[in-house]
Amino acid sequence: MHSPHLPALLGGINIPVGDHVKFAGLNMDTIWTTVIASLAVIALGLYVRRKVTSGVPNKVQVIWELLVNWVSDQVETGMGPGYRHVVPLGVTIFVLVLFCNWVEILPGLWHNTDYLPSPSADVNLTYALAVLVFILTNVASIRARGIGGYTRAFFARPRWLAPIRILEELMKPITLALRLFGNIFSGGIMIALLLALASPIYFAPASIVFSVAWKIFDMAIGVIQAFIFALLTILYYQFAVAEEAH
Repeated sequence: MHSPHLPALLGGINIPVGDHVKFAGLNMDTIWTTVIASLAVIALGLYVRRKVTSGVPNKVQVIWELLVNWVSDQVETGMGPGYRHVVPLGVTIFVLVLFCNWVEILPGLWHNTDYLPSPSADVNLTYALAVLVFILTNVASIRARGIGGYTRAFFARPRWLAPIRILEELMKPITLALRLFGNIFSGGIMIALLLALASPIYFAPASIVFSVAWKIFDMAIGVIQAFIFALLTILYYQFAVAEEAH
């Protein structure tokens, strides 16, 4: 994904965004950063479980309850209380995508980088998440409507729109994946650029300040993108189990 023309466009500054540590054809940096994000999600869950109380909650529990309540409201409003099993899926996807987005605020550990690349900036991870959502929502649709109802939804009147409906369904995971990838990848480029400008002495103070400011801004973008990914997952699930009349 790394453009060979990027350093020339940036005055010869080498920006390693998009380069990956390869082993047996696999992007090892994406795998390890995804593992880091996943372990952080598990650690957060265990911490909340240990500290949860019916009395005065701590700040982490308050934030967790707000997240769960938001997802629960979205699910119950769109699908009804019978689909509360979707709530853990929505919460997990939000937290995992958020932690994957936030990985890049950590300092680099390999590949001579000054920051740790976000796994969300690798289209392979975003495609994997999108395909998972695609499979789960289509399986839910078949369970709710039956295979006949699932097929009829594509060939409802006017039938000449059937190819467009099929194409629309196939495009959902692609647009879901590329939306997340594009936003996080561009944020990584900005962080790498600002850090690269710190090498000349006269640029160092300003670039460090801008880099810190951009990382804070990028964290906010990470929250928004995780919110959008989780919300679209819930909406796709809602559309999948909706009655054929709708």
